[in-house]
Amino acid sequence: MNREKRLKRADITKLVNDCLGDKEYISEIVLLLNENIEEFYDATAIYLKAKDRFSISRAAHKIKNGLEMIQAYSLLDYIDVIQTECQHLDTFKNIEKLITDFKKEYTHVLSEVKQQIELLDE
Repeated sequence: MNREKRLKRADITKLVNDCLGDKEYISEIVLLLNENIEEFYDATAIYLKAKDRFSISRAAHKIKNGLEMIQAYSLLDYIDVIQTECQHLDTFKNIEKLITDFKKEYTHVLSEVKQQIELLDE
Protein backbone atom coordinates (compact mmCIF):
# COMPACT_ATOMS: atom_id res chain seq x y z
CA MET A 1 0.00 0.00 0.00
CA ASN A 2 1.45 3.35 -0.92
CA ARG A 3 2.20 5.99 1.67
CA GLU A 4 -0.48 8.44 0.50
CA LYS A 5 -3.25 5.92 1.17
CA ARG A 6 -1.91 5.38 4.67
CA LEU A 7 -2.01 9.12 5.41
CA LYS A 8 -5.76 9.25 4.86
CA ARG A 9 -7.99 7.56 7.39
CA ALA A 10 -10.60 6.96 4.70
CA ASP A 11 -11.07 7.66 1.01
CA ILE A 12 -14.53 7.76 -0.56
CA THR A 13 -13.28 8.22 -4.14
CA LYS A 14 -14.19 4.67 -5.14
CA LEU A 15 -17.58 4.99 -3.43
CA VAL A 16 -18.24 8.27 -5.25
CA ASN A 17 -17.46 6.60 -8.57
CA ASP A 18 -19.64 3.59 -7.75
CA CYS A 19 -22.52 5.91 -6.80
CA LEU A 20 -22.00 8.11 -9.88
CA GLY A 21 -21.37 11.09 -7.62
CA ASP A 22 -24.88 11.05 -6.09
CA LYS A 23 -24.25 12.75 -2.73
CA GLU A 24 -27.59 11.64 -1.28
CA TYR A 25 -26.89 7.99 -2.12
CA ILE A 26 -23.36 8.24 -0.71
CA SER A 27 -24.71 9.75 2.51
CA GLU A 28 -27.25 6.93 2.78
CA ILE A 29 -24.52 4.30 2.39
CA VAL A 30 -22.40 5.99 5.06
CA LEU A 31 -25.46 6.11 7.35
CA LEU A 32 -25.98 2.37 6.84
CA LEU A 33 -22.31 1.74 7.56
CA ASN A 34 -22.61 3.75 10.76
CA GLU A 35 -25.64 1.68 11.81
CA ASN A 36 -23.67 -1.52 11.13
CA ILE A 37 -20.78 -0.22 13.24
CA GLU A 38 -23.16 0.60 16.10
CA GLU A 39 -24.60 -2.92 15.81
CA PHE A 40 -21.03 -4.27 15.93
CA TYR A 41 -20.40 -2.34 19.17
CA ASP A 42 -23.59 -3.64 20.78
CA ALA A 43 -23.05 -7.22 19.65
CA THR A 44 -19.42 -7.39 20.71
CA ALA A 45 -20.25 -6.00 24.16
CA ILE A 46 -22.66 -8.91 24.65
CA TYR A 47 -20.26 -11.46 23.15
CA LEU A 48 -17.40 -10.26 25.34
CA LYS A 49 -19.52 -10.81 28.45
CA ALA A 50 -20.45 -14.27 27.15
CA LYS A 51 -16.81 -14.95 26.18
CA ASP A 52 -17.98 -15.98 22.71
CA ARG A 53 -14.91 -15.58 20.47
CA PHE A 54 -16.60 -17.06 17.39
CA SER A 55 -19.45 -14.53 17.48
CA ILE A 56 -17.03 -11.62 17.97
CA SER A 57 -15.12 -12.74 14.91
CA ARG A 58 -18.34 -13.12 12.92
CA ALA A 59 -19.54 -9.64 13.97
CA ALA A 60 -16.18 -8.19 12.91
CA HIS A 61 -16.40 -9.92 9.56
CA LYS A 62 -19.84 -8.38 8.91
CA ILE A 63 -18.47 -4.84 8.83
CA LYS A 64 -15.47 -5.51 6.60
CA ASN A 65 -17.21 -4.76 3.28
CA GLY A 66 -18.45 -1.41 4.50
CA LEU A 67 -14.99 -0.43 5.68
CA GLU A 68 -13.54 -1.51 2.35
CA MET A 69 -16.05 0.72 0.54
CA ILE A 70 -14.69 3.79 2.30
CA GLN A 71 -11.14 2.43 2.16
CA ALA A 72 -10.67 2.72 5.93
CA TYR A 73 -7.49 0.66 6.04
CA SER A 74 -6.64 1.43 9.67
CA LEU A 75 -10.02 0.07 10.75
CA LEU A 76 -9.61 -2.96 8.54
CA ASP A 77 -6.29 -3.61 10.27
CA TYR A 78 -8.08 -3.54 13.64
CA ILE A 79 -10.70 -6.00 12.34
CA ASP A 80 -7.99 -8.36 11.08
CA VAL A 81 -6.23 -8.31 14.46
CA ILE A 82 -9.51 -8.79 16.33
CA GLN A 83 -10.32 -11.82 14.17
CA THR A 84 -6.81 -13.21 14.74
CA GLU A 85 -7.12 -12.71 18.50
CA CYS A 86 -10.46 -14.54 18.42
CA GLN A 87 -8.62 -17.65 17.26
CA HIS A 88 -6.69 -17.84 20.55
CA LEU A 89 -7.84 -18.78 24.03
CA ASP A 90 -7.86 -16.28 26.88
CA THR A 91 -7.40 -13.14 24.78
CA PHE A 92 -10.60 -11.35 25.79
CA LYS A 93 -8.72 -8.45 27.44
CA ASN A 94 -6.77 -7.93 24.21
CA ILE A 95 -9.97 -8.10 22.15
CA GLU A 96 -11.70 -5.65 24.47
CA LYS A 97 -8.77 -3.20 24.15
CA LEU A 98 -8.75 -3.57 20.36
CA ILE A 99 -12.47 -2.83 20.17
CA THR A 100 -12.00 0.25 22.38
CA ASP A 101 -9.19 1.46 20.12
CA PHE A 102 -11.32 0.68 17.05
CA LYS A 103 -14.09 2.92 18.47
CA LYS A 104 -11.66 5.81 18.93
CA GLU A 105 -10.28 5.44 15.42
CA TYR A 106 -13.77 5.11 13.94
CA THR A 107 -14.79 8.53 15.28
CA HIS A 108 -11.85 10.05 13.37
CA VAL A 109 -12.64 8.06 10.23
CA LEU A 110 -16.31 9.03 10.30
CA SER A 111 -15.38 12.69 10.71
CA GLU A 112 -13.04 12.48 7.72
CA VAL A 113 -15.68 10.72 5.60
CA LYS A 114 -18.22 13.44 6.43
CA GLN A 115 -15.69 16.11 5.42
CA GLN A 116 -15.07 14.34 2.13
CA ILE A 117 -18.82 14.17 1.46
CA GLU A 118 -19.14 17.91 2.14
CA LEU A 119 -16.34 18.61 -0.34
CA LEU A 120 -18.29 16.88 -3.13
CA ASP A 121 -20.27 20.08 -3.74
CA GLU A 122 -17.13 22.03 -4.53
